Amino acid sequence: MPTDVLEQTAVRISEHVKTHGLAGIDIVFHGGEPLLLGARLLEAFILHLKASIPCQVGIGIQTNATLFSSQILDTLSRHQVQVGISVDGPEDAHDRHRVDHKGRGTHSRVIEALRLASSRDAWSPLIGNYLAVVDLGTPPARLYEYFSGLGARSIDLILPDRHHDAPPSRPLHRGRRTAYGDWLADFFDLWYEAQGPMSLRLFEEIIVAMLGGVSTHESIAAKSVDLVVVETDGAIEPVDTLKVVGRQATHIGLNVFENSFDEALSHPAIRSRMSGYSALCDQCQSCPEVRHCGGGYLPHRWGRENGFLNPSVYCADLTQLFARIRGRIMTDLATARSS
Repeated sequence: MPTDVLEQTAVRISEHVKTHGLAGIDIVFHGGEPLLLGARLLEAFILHLKASIPCQVGIGIQTNATLFSSQILDTLSRHQVQVGISVDGPEDAHDRHRVDHKGRGTHSRVIEALRLASSRDAWSPLIGNYLAVVDLGTPPARLYEYFSGLGARSIDLILPDRHHDAPPSRPLHRGRRTAYGDWLADFFDLWYEAQGPMSLRLFEEIIVAMLGGVSTHESIAAKSVDLVVVETDGAIEPVDTLKVVGRQATHIGLNVFENSFDEALSHPAIRSRMSGYSALCDQCQSCPEVRHCGGGYLPHRWGRENGFLNPSVYCADLTQLFARIRGRIMTDLATARSS
């Protein structure tokens, strides 16, 4: 992102904060790979955002960690940046999909970066929060053991970004076509039985929803999504993962040089993500799981025939996962009541 785009983005954020009287906001550096900025520009961007926006500004970053250096880690630590690290599991699992421009796996570089971050007390709190894409080729027990070995504080498990026109591969598992749901349910059992310190956001948000709370996870039971994306050229867009259905899904013709975030709020592509269950198809609205699912993640609902008015391509998988979680919770609540 060029400096002029960052500065104009800060202007638009400041306008929005003042207009709505916001006490705090979160800004996440995402990509691609945001550490391509380098330590000097990264710090300059953080300092500019915090100095020019008239409220509390939380900074986060999602990174593959391969560009960690002493300078980068000092910057992240100095500004208390919340760091999420993308790792899909052991070397063979990670390197199936996360490769460099020469097609080489990056797992060894990630592990080297984690060792560097663990080498100083000031840096080690930066690591421990991981994002992993579910890969059916990696057994749940193996992935759980891997992250336990890394000392993970939290894992954000995400399903592959697929949709009805490009559905995920569905090998039969236990005689059912719910391979992803079975995988997630088995991972849930491992996590739930361990009762350890590791946080699993997906499962925790589902449990919150089942117990009558409100999920903050965009892909599960979220009634309203309060984020937008600013691209490197200044374009204002809805969630960036919509690019899996085609560039036209994210290009809404707005940019920070000509448009405010209030204008973005009124655009149908962004407004629809803030309108909750009313934006779902009839099948989802009548489903007993809608309060736990929220229709699933928006990109996963896409199909050329009906647009986003479809259930998630992972609908059956999520239903399978909900059944497993509900069963465990109800059993434990019944035991607690009788004791």
